[in-house]
Amino acid sequence: MANDSYRVDLDRLDEVVKKLNNVLKDMQSASGKAKSGTHLPEGSLGKGFEEEGELRQTHADMKTFIENQVLAKLENLIDDLQKKTSKTHGAYQDQEQSTSNAMNKGQTSSQNKYS
Repeated sequence: MANDSYRVDLDRLDEVVKKLNNVLKDMQSASGKAKSGTHLPEGSLGKGFEEEGELRQTHADMKTFIENQVLAKLENLIDDLQKKTSKTHGAYQDQEQSTSNAMNKGQTSSQNKYS
């Protein structure tokens, strides 16, 4: 019997991949909202005061920072983690199949010897 302490639960890995895909979709939705849903047109904060331009520029700077330094990096991190988890799942699945095939071949040949 195999030692369970070394067993990998492929169903759990698959579940992680699916959850990471969902998180990535949500992140892309948030990124889209940050890009298109936070525009601050001229005059929207009022008119006739000198800080209006500075406020809009600060808003634009913060918007760019959030898009490029927060959301894009999070999306890349989650995408990388999802790809690596999926690759790990595939490698364990391949190894499990290979081991199963090797064991079945060993049983078949030993059964033939003693039959």
